[in-house]
Amino acid sequence: MHICKLRLSAAWTLRRAELSQRRLLSSARKQSPLLNIAPRVREALSNGEPVVALESTIISHGMPYPQNVETAREVEQIVAASGSIPATIALIDGRIHVGLSDGDLLRLGNGRETVVKASRRDMAAVLSQRLLGATTVSGTMLAAHMAGISVFATGGIGGVHRGAEDTMDVSADLTELGRTPVAVVCAGAKSILDLPKTLEYLETQGVPVVAFGDSNEFPAFFSQHSGLQAPWKLQRAEQVAQLLKTNAELGLQNGVVVAVPIPEEHAKASVDIEQAIEAALRESERLGVKGKEATPFLLKRVVERTGGASLLANIALVKNNARIASQIAASLASMGGSQGFSTTASYSPETRTDQPLLVIGCAAIDITSRVDPNQSAESAIPEVDLLRQTKLAATSHPGTVFTSVGGVAQNIARAAHLLGANTVLVASLGQDAHGTVVAADLNRMGMDTRFLQYPGSGARTAIYNALHGPNGDLVAAVADMHINGLLSPQQIEEAFSSLRPRAVCVDANVSTPAIVTTLMQARESGACVVFEPTSVPKCTNVLSALLVIKHSHAVADVSSLVHMITPNSLELQRMSEAALELALVEGVPTAATVSEIAKFHYSLDASVIRNLLTLFPLFPTVVVKLGEQGAAVISPSPRNATRPIIRHIQPLKPSLVENSSGAGDSLVGAILAQLHTRSELVSPDGSLSLAPQELDTIVSRAQRVAIMAIESMHTVSDRLNPDALNKD
Repeated sequence: MHICKLRLSAAWTLRRAELSQRRLLSSARKQSPLLNIAPRVREALSNGEPVVALESTIISHGMPYPQNVETAREVEQIVAASGSIPATIALIDGRIHVGLSDGDLLRLGNGRETVVKASRRDMAAVLSQRLLGATTVSGTMLAAHMAGISVFATGGIGGVHRGAEDTMDVSADLTELGRTPVAVVCAGAKSILDLPKTLEYLETQGVPVVAFGDSNEFPAFFSQHSGLQAPWKLQRAEQVAQLLKTNAELGLQNGVVVAVPIPEEHAKASVDIEQAIEAALRESERLGVKGKEATPFLLKRVVERTGGASLLANIALVKNNARIASQIAASLASMGGSQGFSTTASYSPETRTDQPLLVIGCAAIDITSRVDPNQSAESAIPEVDLLRQTKLAATSHPGTVFTSVGGVAQNIARAAHLLGANTVLVASLGQDAHGTVVAADLNRMGMDTRFLQYPGSGARTAIYNALHGPNGDLVAAVADMHINGLLSPQQIEEAFSSLRPRAVCVDANVSTPAIVTTLMQARESGACVVFEPTSVPKCTNVLSALLVIKHSHAVADVSSLVHMITPNSLELQRMSEAALELALVEGVPTAATVSEIAKFHYSLDASVIRNLLTLFPLFPTVVVKLGEQGAAVISPSPRNATRPIIRHIQPLKPSLVENSSGAGDSLVGAILAQLHTRSELVSPDGSLSLAPQELDTIVSRAQRVAIMAIESMHTVSDRLNPDALNKD
């Protein structure tokens, strides 16, 4: 009866798999290797969606903590709510990051690290020395132009400093505006500057200055009034967008200043603020504060002298500018000119020449509890016996409880995404508070969430509730995962049809029909398939799927359908047993063969070697997660694909153990990220073109990512970035 049902499901799935599919077409354009464009920003640029650049100096030098980070988050939300994709820019670990994570914002703003204020002049030095850099207006313009972003929102531009006739102190923002075609939406120039000379300098540079709104008066940052007239006045975002489009069609390489007055309700304190500015200027002259240190010094003193009124006004005008910039970018995109303003950048925006990485399976809420070793009298008891102790089982214990977004597929996708892979998650969520949290978190990261499915009918978002002992090791867990079985094959088909992924990972939480669909769609599109077994009870789901396909006669050799599996030793054992029971493999290796191999790998258990050899005809590449013992790997010999080669990857040791539950998922995500970013490792039919040494290097690098997860309370470390894979 079971086989009959599976055959019917397979027949339906295979008919669906015959539907036509389309590729995303894009042209390859040159891009600086120093650019690290966040996946959601990259996708928006590829699709012609509106994007607004945001600077990071305002976070590191413009406001105190925590208002700076809170404002940065709120500004990004305002940009998104007004129809565009936010792209905050900073220099991190030797690369220009266009689109930041929440962890990046905290690094820039919490004051724990030295942050260099970086204009065009400073960028090469900051990047080459791998310093943490916050981009000024000029630095942000340059980076935005390199990425293909045409509209940039900030507080105010720099300008000609008072007394510049003696000091020659003129902001690099002005010269950048004369040579970089990016529109800067701002509240004019800061009133601590010489505004008449600033406007004269912009005229000399050929920069259009547009007063936005009902008045053509050039605003003075905290004040709506400067007594100076802007050359042009435009009242609607569409008018500004048309100006930008025309500027591009003329082939002009200058920027445009869009000067937006501070909202009326926040302009009332401008007189007090101006008085505080004058006092701060006198103080800076007395102390000899000059150059790029002058503006942060003055703004700090003004905040102190106004009792915080200037800070509130600053935050208000930045938010207002972000809203207007988003409207302008949206209008420009609707005219077909979202990238058209930046006509001849040194580097063009990265279009999607790489097919995405598709991850299918479970997204959940993880609740992680850990017994406090300093409070528990049973802290010395072995973890496996922890729940058997009456005292521990029957009462509560001091400790920590940490809630985060998790689930096997989500963890894998998150790790790959943070490591730089263009990742798309396919998963089921409930229409409940937990589902809202998961979706919001993925959107915040910039991950593509188009293929999240909401089954309805009271389906609950999956929850994984884990108890860890005093040393951080897992003691037990309860998993409410029913919703994962509701992920429909149609949803998977739609993802394949729209995305044509380069590689796909499916976890064992989904149903057998869903796995069948994944394998057949991947075969048709030439995608590499990685299967994550998830748990001992579920690890055989892929074998059931292979059996369905085998009996449907859709594929002559099912051993060509799954290119890599990533079990732990217990899952490996169960999969080996089940493959023999289902006659998907023929017999086990002889004891002599196992013994001979064990001579060279004395640290590997003989059962691991036997199970690897048993499954090799069905799964040509296996990475076994051995925890503290590292990893075991089997893959074909380069000279003879029917001959397996087994290796033992030595373990890495964490400096501390906070949470071990996400280490395996992080390792798989890191393996996938490397396969995805190196297209030469995947053949056109999806099979792996990996020499044993290459695979070993990939697994070793992935181990570092797993260690970072172990050292974090997060299931996947929030410190991940593409360079985590580049460090030897």
